[in-house]
Formats: sequence, C-alpha cells, structure tokens
Amino acid sequence: MNESYDSNPYDSRLTNFAWGVGFGSVAALCNYFLAFELYGSVTILMGQLFVMLALFSRGLFTALISVLIASSAIYLYTDNIFFLVTMTAEVIAIYLLYKRNVPILLADLIYWVAFGGPLTYLYLPTIIDVPQDFLILILAKLLLNGLLYTALAILLYQLIPRTWRVSVMKQVSDTLSGRIFYLSFLCIIVSSLCFSMLYTLRSAQQTERQIVTDIGSKANNLRQVTEDFVHGHVIAVRNLRDSMLRVDSYAERIALLEQAQLSFPAFTTMLITDAEGRILHGVPTSQFTAILSRNQSIPNVDDRSYFQVPKNTSEGYVSSAFRGRGFGTMPIIAISEPLIVDGEFMGIVEGSLNIPELHNLVRRTGINPSFENVVVTDNDDQIIFASDNLNLPSLATFVPTNRTNLYTQNLPLMQLNERDALYTQRLNTFGWNIYVFSDPQQLTELFLENLIDLFIFLLLITGLFAFVTRRFAQDINRPLIHLAEHLRNNTELPLVIERNDMTREVTTIAENLIAARKIMLNFNKQLQHQVEEKTADLEKLNAKLQKLAREDGLTELLNRRTFDDLAEQRYHEAMATRRPIALMLMDIDYFKRINDTMGHPIGDECIRAVGQLLREHFERRGDLVGRYGGEEFAVFMSDCADVRKVVEGFQHDLATHCQVNGQVIPMTMSMGIVEIRREYSGSSFRRLVAQADKLLYQSKDDGRSRISMTTL
Repeated sequence: MNESYDSNPYDSRLTNFAWGVGFGSVAALCNYFLAFELYGSVTILMGQLFVMLALFSRGLFTALISVLIASSAIYLYTDNIFFLVTMTAEVIAIYLLYKRNVPILLADLIYWVAFGGPLTYLYLPTIIDVPQDFLILILAKLLLNGLLYTALAILLYQLIPRTWRVSVMKQVSDTLSGRIFYLSFLCIIVSSLCFSMLYTLRSAQQTERQIVTDIGSKANNLRQVTEDFVHGHVIAVRNLRDSMLRVDSYAERIALLEQAQLSFPAFTTMLITDAEGRILHGVPTSQFTAILSRNQSIPNVDDRSYFQVPKNTSEGYVSSAFRGRGFGTMPIIAISEPLIVDGEFMGIVEGSLNIPELHNLVRRTGINPSFENVVVTDNDDQIIFASDNLNLPSLATFVPTNRTNLYTQNLPLMQLNERDALYTQRLNTFGWNIYVFSDPQQLTELFLENLIDLFIFLLLITGLFAFVTRRFAQDINRPLIHLAEHLRNNTELPLVIERNDMTREVTTIAENLIAARKIMLNFNKQLQHQVEEKTADLEKLNAKLQKLAREDGLTELLNRRTFDDLAEQRYHEAMATRRPIALMLMDIDYFKRINDTMGHPIGDECIRAVGQLLREHFERRGDLVGRYGGEEFAVFMSDCADVRKVVEGFQHDLATHCQVNGQVIPMTMSMGIVEIRREYSGSSFRRLVAQADKLLYQSKDDGRSRISMTTL
C-alpha cells in the first residue's frame, strides 16, 4: 500500500475546524449512545471510525479536533482521561506512519502492538483489579477494534463525496487488479471481524444465559430444600408437643421424646423443660445422664432465646445459628414449641438441628464443585454452610460486597478467596440467604478461544483471498483489454470476444456500446414513459386534493359543504323509505374561554379530541359527522332507536375525553336535535337544519350543556 495526501490549498483552517466539530460531534454521539461499554463489550468504538474518516478526508488538524470532542463523551461515561491519550496517540501515529508510506491498516497494527497495547496493559491494573487472562482479552479486543474501525473508515472514504475531501488518498495501485485486491481484502477483513465479534457476542450471551439459568435454578432448589428441611423438623417438634399434651404420665412424654429423636436423626439432641427453663429430660439419654453427673444442679436454659420466645409469645420458634453448650459445641439451630396446659405455660419442647446435615442437602442440588460454590447464611447473616474449598468458618458473618462487573450485567460480582465470582442470591421463608457462586472463567475462556480461532482464520483467509482476488482481477482485466483493442481498431465490425474470456459484465458492456447507437430511437419511448408517470402522479395528486376539499383539515371530519350535500341526499332517501332520521347540531360551550386562557394550540387539540369522540360514537354506526364551523359540529343519524340515549352517552364521555399534556380539559356541548319518525310532509332538509339550529340556540339560552330535542 502506497497512500499519500495531496492538500487542497483553497480549504481554510477555519473550514477544517468546522469539519472537525462535525465529525467529532457524530463521533461523540456514537461513543455515548451506541451501547458503549468500557471493557467487557465486543462492540467497536464507533466514534473512532469517524475520527479516522476525518483524518483520511480532512487531515490531521481536523482529526485532532474530532478526537477532542469524541473523547469528551467517553470521559463523561468513564470519568477517565486515558482514552483521550490513546485516541490522540493513535491518530498521530497513523498520520506519521502514513506520511512515510506505511499502509494505513499496518500503521494501526503497529500502533497497538508497539504503544497502545503496552500502555493499556500497564495502566488498567492501576485503576481496576483485572485478572490477567481478562486483561489479555481486553488487549486483544482493542487491537481487533482498531483494525476494524480503521478498515471501515478506509471503505467509507471511498463512498463520501469528493467535495468533502481536502486530503486526497492516493490509490494503492494504478492497476484494476491491484485496486480490486485491496478493496476486496478490506471487505473480507471487515466482514470477518464483524462476524467473529458477533459470533463471540452471541456465544458469550448464550453462555451467560446458561450460567444465570443454572445457578438461578440451583439457588431456587437450595432455597426449597432448606425450607423443606427446616419446615419438616418444625412440624416434627410441633407434633411432638401435641402428642405430649395428649398424655398424662411423665414416662410417656419421655418415651415420645426418645422416639422423635430416633425418627429425625438430624436432631442431634432434643429436650423438655419446665416453666422455669430447667431441663427435665434430654435425648440421647446417655448424654443427658453424663451432663447430670457433671453438674451439681439441674441444667437451665432460661437464658436461651428458644426458651424465652415461646414463653413470652406462646408460639413456636426457630432460632438463628449458634453453638451449643452442655450437649456439645457444634453449630446448631434450635426449634422449640411451648407446652401450654389450660392456658398456663408449662415449659418447652426443643430440638437442636444439626447444621452439618446441610452438606447432604447441597449435594442433591447438583452443585459442580469445580466451578460452583454455595454459601448459606441464617437471618443474622451467619454462615451455616459454605462449600469446602471456600474455607469459610461456621457462624462467621457473611455479607457480599459487590465489585465492578466487567463480565456481565446480569449477575452481581464479588471476590471470594481473591478470585472473582458471579453469584445469585435467594431468601427462604426462614430468613436464610442462599448464595450460589460461579467462576466467570467460563466467559473469559470462551472469548479467548474465539479470538485465537479468529486470528488463525484471518491468517488462512488472507493468504487464500490474496491468491483468489488476484486471479479474479486478471480475469476481469483480460476481456476488457481485448474489448478496448477491438473498438480502437474497428468499431464498425461486430464485437467479437473469445468465449473463455466472456463474462456477463463484459457482455453487458458490449451490448451497451451497441445500444448507444440506438439512443435516439429509445428517447421517445422513454419520454412517453415519463409522461405516463407524471400523469399518474397528477391523478394521485388530484385524488388527494379532492379528499382535502371534502374534509376539514383539523379534525378530518366532513366539512360543512360536503356534510350538507351528503346529509340532504340521505334525507331524501329516508323520506322515500319512511325511515327515521335525526339531525343534530352542537356547539362547544365557552370555547372562547379555552382559547383565551390556554391558547389556540390547546383549543385546536380540544377541537381534534371532539372530532375523534364523534367518530367513535357515530361514524362507527354509519352516521354522517361533520365540522360545521369553528367549534360547531353536525351529525346526521339514520335508523337510531334511541337518539337521546346515544347523545347523552356522547355528552358523558366528552366531559373527560380531552387530555392535553396529561391534563383533563372538561368540556360540555349545547345541542339542538330534530328527529323525524313520521312527519316528513311539508319539511325539507334546509328547514330541518334551521329548526335544529334554533333548538341549539335554545340550549345555549337555557344555560348551555343542554340537549334541546323535538320529534316530528
């Protein structure tokens, strides 16, 4: 590639500054609004595309103005000036290398490998904690982005008008084959990068959805399992309490206590107390006997919440996690129920639920320990279960602190054991928090694998495409050269080209050359065709004008003239068939007050709203509706069984129908209605209108918002 700039001496610096502001503004909008994400996105920095286009078409000064404006949008989004430095350095580096006849795409590659990539590698860890593998992914994405928007800018340069260009980009080759190869190569690079990034994004989104669904499902399962686990043992303690209340002897109660502990082995211990909190008996009996032998007095639990709450509330209780005493020091959860006889508190029945039993429950949910972990906390945020490889102590306080998530927006991120972990959280009915964590390494590995595949694919496709496009360009050139020689030697003879070199495009060129001799013959046909097209356009315009002549421009209802013509026609038809009709004239009450206080635009909105409501109430029935004047309307009804009911329904809906900027503008209308059911003789449509108008003014004189109606 051997591109260079030729400056236009007639273009002033002020003009280039204006162009820089224009390009920079578009670039800033792209950077800020096109779903720009600082690191995790696979989209390109679209704004830099317009900066590069400014560089190629208007020169370095314009490009630097564009960079300054475009980077301001990124600064507003990231509150970081780093991108201003890298974007400015990229423009200057490409310009300097470009001046030294380095191909643009290669210049951008050199910039990112030699300067942009290393600078980003050193700077990012100082502002954010980025894992090494994810940092490599960011650098690779920045490199691909740079190549992509640079290649796109070169292609767009070919499409912009020549009058926009101050700096003229010299073609890479003066041969057709060279130009075809170069532009085709850029197209394949752009399409390959776009497809790869789109594929990577889709794959990442699919993997992300799988992670969200998987850990969400497992968290839901764990929530249900823990609820069922605790609830089942709450029912067991409640049933034991009820059974004890149904027996009288102390021995039978002890037998029930021992049987319950055998039936529910998750209860490490169970006990029964008196009203003062003294333990009357505990199971396993061997442990209780050993405790009695070590103590001179009977053990007491009156200081425990699992005794105090049932005593004070007469209701069952499920405690937070705590360490036991006497029967052992392992973490437990106490479930207790009060013993109440004849309204008197007699003590409690309590079971100590073994927290380590949760290990078996977690295994049932299919948690994969290689990349998933679980933490369960009680209602006091104490850890009652954590996956073994997390090494979190039991009963320690655990409250996750979210970190900036570069991987996904669908899950929060925290750090566990100095490693990033995506997680989801569920809360069961006992106030337990269930956290399921997933390693984001799956997403990073997917991106890295796709990037490696992309680089390999680009290397292979570049070599293959270089060979194919050169052969393709030669095949295009050969018949064109033969055609030019033939036309130069003898234009009168038929055009003859070898069939092996003949393509559809060459055939088209030859046919066009022959057709040029027949231009004058075809001219009249073309002119006639144009006249027919113009005639058709005029007919459409006439139809549109006729429609405008029939309708009121504001409400799109019939205007007065059209309404009178159609209504009179229907009147005569009804007179011939003796069908009932009604003519209604109506006027908006105090409409001038609306215009004077709220303004004419609001008044127009009210007029338009009345027209809409009239169509809803009457045009659907097949009646004629028209705008008779400024705020005056007319309706011609046919075959209506109860005119007054229909009109009152309209009047009711009108009161709240007009809303402008969320404000209801109450309106009423005065109406004059003439209904003819029998007496057609001696009347005409004009007299009908006059009579309805008279009734309208009667409604106004009677105080407005009235319906004056007469039936003939």
